[in-house]
Amino acid sequence: MPANLAAMLRSLVKAKQTASLIELRFLRDVARTLPTVSASGSSKTNAPTMTRRRTLKCPRCDRRFARPVHLGRHLSATHGIKKKRAA
Repeated sequence: MPANLAAMLRSLVKAKQTASLIELRFLRDVARTLPTVSASGSSKTNAPTMTRRRTLKCPRCDRRFARPVHLGRHLSATHGIKKKRAA
């Protein structure tokens, strides 16, 4: 029995090492495909990004939104207010 136990332990250690290597490769691939942001807030890639300022303030709380659609969704989901339709 101890011989089988030692062999099983060696096989488990080898399987753990293999899983760790696969996980490390996966994480490297994911990190390579995701855009990274430095401390200054600029992206390493030169892809143009359009960010809108959150200028629309919720009348019921302190949340702010960049688009009227987001504000309307927040109002109906959080505060139970239905958005008025333009005629």
